[in-house]
Amino acid sequence: MEARAQAPIVIRVDEAPLTAALEEVRAQTDLDLVYAERLVEDRTASCSYTGADRGAALACVLDGTDVRAERVRRGQYVLVARPDDERNAEATPRASLKGYVLDAETGERLPGAHVYLTQLKAGATTNQDGYFVMSGLPPKDYRVRISYLGYQSIDTTLTAGAGPARISLAGTSIQSEGVVVEAGSTSVDDNERLPGMRSVALNRLDQLPSFGEPDLFRALQWTPGIRKSGVTSGGLSVRGGNPDQNLYLLDGAPVYHPWHAFSLISTFQTQTLRSTELYRGTFPVEHGGRLSAVLDAQMKDGSRRAPKAVAGLSVFSGRFRVESPLTESTSFMVSGRRSYLDKLIGRRHPVTGDSGRRDTLRTGYYFFDTSAKLTHRFGPNHRLSFSYYHGGDDLDLRLPFDLSLDFSSWLRPPDLLFEVAQNWDNRVVSAQHRYLAGDDLFLTTTGYYSGYRAQEASFVQPTTTASLTSDYRVRLSDAGVKVRADYHHSVSHEWTGGLEVSTLQFESTLNSTLQRSSGTSSRRVQDSRVAAAKVVGYLQDTWTPTPQWTVESGVRAGYFSGGDYVHLAPRLSAQHVVHPRWLVVEGSVGLHVQHLQRLRDRYSLAYDLVSSRWIPASDRVRPATGGQLGLGTYTQLRPGWSLELDAYARETRDILVPADVFQEKEGIEGPGIEIGALLGQYVTGTERAFGLEFSTRYEQGPWRARLGLSMGRTFIQAPARSGLRWRPSGLDVPVSVRSTLGWEGAHWQATVAAELRSGYPITVPEARYKLGDPTASTPTSYLYRPQVHNGRLPPYLRVDLTVGYQFQLLSADWTATVDVSNVTNRDNVLDRTYRPTETGVDVNRQRGLPILPLVELEMRL
Repeated sequence: MEARAQAPIVIRVDEAPLTAALEEVRAQTDLDLVYAERLVEDRTASCSYTGADRGAALACVLDGTDVRAERVRRGQYVLVARPDDERNAEATPRASLKGYVLDAETGERLPGAHVYLTQLKAGATTNQDGYFVMSGLPPKDYRVRISYLGYQSIDTTLTAGAGPARISLAGTSIQSEGVVVEAGSTSVDDNERLPGMRSVALNRLDQLPSFGEPDLFRALQWTPGIRKSGVTSGGLSVRGGNPDQNLYLLDGAPVYHPWHAFSLISTFQTQTLRSTELYRGTFPVEHGGRLSAVLDAQMKDGSRRAPKAVAGLSVFSGRFRVESPLTESTSFMVSGRRSYLDKLIGRRHPVTGDSGRRDTLRTGYYFFDTSAKLTHRFGPNHRLSFSYYHGGDDLDLRLPFDLSLDFSSWLRPPDLLFEVAQNWDNRVVSAQHRYLAGDDLFLTTTGYYSGYRAQEASFVQPTTTASLTSDYRVRLSDAGVKVRADYHHSVSHEWTGGLEVSTLQFESTLNSTLQRSSGTSSRRVQDSRVAAAKVVGYLQDTWTPTPQWTVESGVRAGYFSGGDYVHLAPRLSAQHVVHPRWLVVEGSVGLHVQHLQRLRDRYSLAYDLVSSRWIPASDRVRPATGGQLGLGTYTQLRPGWSLELDAYARETRDILVPADVFQEKEGIEGPGIEIGALLGQYVTGTERAFGLEFSTRYEQGPWRARLGLSMGRTFIQAPARSGLRWRPSGLDVPVSVRSTLGWEGAHWQATVAAELRSGYPITVPEARYKLGDPTASTPTSYLYRPQVHNGRLPPYLRVDLTVGYQFQLLSADWTATVDVSNVTNRDNVLDRTYRPTETGVDVNRQRGLPILPLVELEMRL
């Protein structure tokens, strides 16, 4: 029985309607009573009770009514009819309400869908197999609302104790086998959100500005706090963190270089993905190994209903996707993409000089992606899938050493030149088995292999007598097994536990020959190999003590063989529904550990690309650790209009930052590939970040709008010329504003988007001085830069426009899209460098892209 330390409960009713008596109990005890009106109508109650026990007061009212109360969780009861045989009634077990949520068009199961019991104010989220279960319920019918981002929500009735329901979601309400479907609606009642988590509506990405074709990473940048670390290149920076602090997962396997075209386009093709979830700040204990964010993407299983085909052609590439059922239990999906710029301009360009000397310049570049997935269902409780991804880039250049030469110089054989043959690729293989071991227990086993490979073969001839021939290769291999168990104990408790074991291999080789002058040369052959093993276990409890509170607590324990590091990473998050519509408050705190950091050689012009290597923790390199704190609020002002405000703070220790941020890549011979030589260019530092993020979304009829405002600072403390003072990091952006306004009709749609943000920090020299010696003819000029990042680039502003038209032709659905980037043709400054001269300082400004129209055509069958 539950005690209530306040004024005594006084119930005095005599042959009163049971509904009135129950309302009196509610008023005095604050109990949440759930029942069907038809159960209590035409029943009366008689009770005389005085005391402090809420359960006893309820039992007094129900005595003699043939109705009994089943406790679901603290302060909440479900009323059910009392069976004729009370002894059997006491032995009646609790039941589970369970089922699958599917895509109505393809039959694919939808992970991350929200299932909400409107009367109990309790909910669940479908797992990666689209399965949901709520255990410990009295066997009866329950009103349920099912919703999924980008799909039409529906209200229906499900029965606890019945077999698994199969609910299909589509753009309009449909009839689903075994359930009664009614008009759908949206509400924050079913807001099963985790602090820091964002689900991406993949079927709505075409409503956001893109760069010639739908791109997942560009869409994510419309989330406050997420931006490219460089405007034209660089990975994603989440809340001021470095790009290597993000974990990218594809069907459970990590992807180590998810970019094409020097970080202009992501490897994640949105058309191949079934679901995508992004975690910022503190994320669930099942994810780890990074400090800033986790992107968890799942590929499509393939349509189970009918064959489908999609083909698209953009300015950059051509792509296709085919998915189809093979049998009633087997389906597949296969897709491909390739750029074709090399086919348009050619890879080889013969040139002839005035003297008749001939040469062949090369400008070859392309990227490609191949994805495939095969899924087989061994009955209703077993599903096995195999996933494959292979994508990469290939660059082949032979050009004049001085690219600033006039164009006519490119039409004859150069005396000084450089040659680069660069290629890099990712290869991912994943096998997943999902097993429903019981109504309440779900097991997921994943085996994977992820490989990243890069090569740079170069020839650099800066003078007529000096040259460098280099072949530099990097390879990373990650193979592992993951086992996860989800146990739904009751409406109040859901337990998650898992074990992960993986091995990592890091290989680098270098074979170079440096010719300093005619007849004088030196050769360097190096081989670096490092291996490491990682073992991780985690346990988490999701506790919902009342309809208003959800608490998620867990711990992640890990061992990393490099350096024999053992870490415990506790995490805690909570959500409180102050009002089901007006206010939801959430918070999180946690510890994260990262055993891999990505470093780049900062001295050599050779092997510039592949020298960006993952360095594992060891006796010389401690793992980076970070503490995260987040607070947030969410409100829905009206259906279709929501507001969200988040605050965050974090501190990260033992990150590696450049020892000399002013070092320029000016030597043709680097320090080699030994890890010690690379670590010698870096020092250990501490990073702090804090900020506020505000976002609002509005959708009404054909109109949609969003506004995101981010205000935050990121500082680094590391040894530098200015000492150990805190300085802005290179990714510090105090203010960033992004907004979109879109309209969608029957055939036409249009979106205008704008981005305004602070410029990135730069180091501005404060003086110029000269040093010389008696043997030099003239002194050498230097710049005096006592402080790092003491200046900032001008604000960045860009406006984009997207217009799309949908039509039918030749029994196919077509979409033509025009993207215009930088509509105002603003001359943004992306970087600024300074070089001393004899008379002053030469300032070089790197400009952004001008106005750039891009076209895409897509066909669906």
